[in-house]
Amino acid sequence: MVYFVDDLNMPKVDKYFTQQPIALVRQLIDYHTYYDRSDLSIQKRIADTMFVSCMNPKAGSFFVDVRLTRHLTTVCLSVPEKEILSTIYGQLLAAHFLDFDENIQKMTPKIIAATQVIFADMSKNPKFAPTALKFHY
Repeated sequence: MVYFVDDLNMPKVDKYFTQQPIALVRQLIDYHTYYDRSDLSIQKRIADTMFVSCMNPKAGSFFVDVRLTRHLTTVCLSVPEKEILSTIYGQLLAAHFLDFDENIQKMTPKIIAATQVIFADMSKNPKFAPTALKFHY
């Protein structure tokens, strides 16, 4: 099983500099065990799991407990340039359109350019800005 933890840095840091939700994730990674809340003598063992996570660069506590991050590999990605995205999506769309009519195949660059313009316009519009309640377009 792969757990995806979105916005790993969002839990509030308490007065002891801990984040309770992150403490539960760390417990699972460290011990592969949870205790049954109705009977604390019962251990529930969880095996064969992986964690993938992301952090919001503009919101949250900007602190994640080092006892958790020692288990993770950190990768920082920026948004690729417009030309790089055009190349990537151009190759994907061209491969997808191989079975289509030649006129449709020739529209690949125009489709990608139009998609990039629409995305840029949506990103600038405050009505479409992501929030905690509406984090996607």
